[in-house]
Amino acid sequence: MNPPVLETPPPRTWREIPQPITPRAMSREGRRRRALAAARTAGVALVALALGWGGVEAVAIWRKNPGALVAPTGGTALGLVTVRSDGVLGEEWTRAALALSPQARLMALDLAALRARLLVGGQVRDAELTRRLPDKLLVTLYERTPVARVLARAAGDDTPRTLLVAGDGTVFAGAGHAPEAVARLPFLGGVRLVREGEGFAPVAGMAAVADLLAAARAVAPRLARGFQVVSLARLAADGALVVSSDEVGEIVFAAREPFARQLARLELAFASARRQLAAGPLRVDLSLGGGQVLVARQTVAAAAAAGDGGLALPSLSSSPAERPSSARSLPPPPAFSSSHAL
Repeated sequence: MNPPVLETPPPRTWREIPQPITPRAMSREGRRRRALAAARTAGVALVALALGWGGVEAVAIWRKNPGALVAPTGGTALGLVTVRSDGVLGEEWTRAALALSPQARLMALDLAALRARLLVGGQVRDAELTRRLPDKLLVTLYERTPVARVLARAAGDDTPRTLLVAGDGTVFAGAGHAPEAVARLPFLGGVRLVREGEGFAPVAGMAAVADLLAAARAVAPRLARGFQVVSLARLAADGALVVSSDEVGEIVFAAREPFARQLARLELAFASARRQLAAGPLRVDLSLGGGQVLVARQTVAAAAAAGDGGLALPSLSSSPAERPSSARSLPPPPAFSSSHAL
């Protein structure tokens, strides 16, 4: 028996009808059109690549030397300088520090050089300068906060000048700070200012001083207001900070122990020693460890030395400063027992 033969169904549309046609060879005109299309595609790709590379180079030049992207005139003349600061400095100080020419062009400004001018002196910790087209320069200042002050006497000048010291040890003149705010800062004792460039080298140990003063303002604000001098003379040797207080006398803190804990013990000792304070200044030592507090009567000589912590503040002359006769007669600002030539 022969197997059944399967018949192919008839095509339903003309597209299903087999058309065994051999394609004709491409004509010369067709080859030319194909070559032109390929050339156009390659050209577009090259142009796109060149534009991308040019953009990268333009961005690099903009960051390093924006003036190279503009015409020799430097673009639009600089119009408005806007200053934002987290401290006390304003537009007047900023313009003086930048020392911009009246003919300055916005796009021709060297922002890196201008930023370096703002950082001179140490009061400005960081600065950002941004162009705002068509003619505006935005300056943002981040300032250091002073925690103490020092007296410096220039060579040949009998009048000392007050410098401010930040928590990171930076010494600066303190432009823009209100005199009453500066007067509330304690003086530093037992330090030596060293010239470095146009200013001074950072004061070592200021982190401990900043921590002590911050803890005192939080835990014992009344006592903190009476801190006159914070001495660093013993910090390197035995890890102690010595504070001269107008209410207590002399207070010795241990830099390696939490200051809040020591201040709490100081408050208790101060409360129990009020009668003793009526007879003269005391010396309170909190650096003994183990929660111990030593309260002793200061002698007349010790009380006189406590006026400046018995320590020297930096001076810019070689002549010694006068020592006050007693802690109670100390006029603001205090004089110090000796001086250093810088």
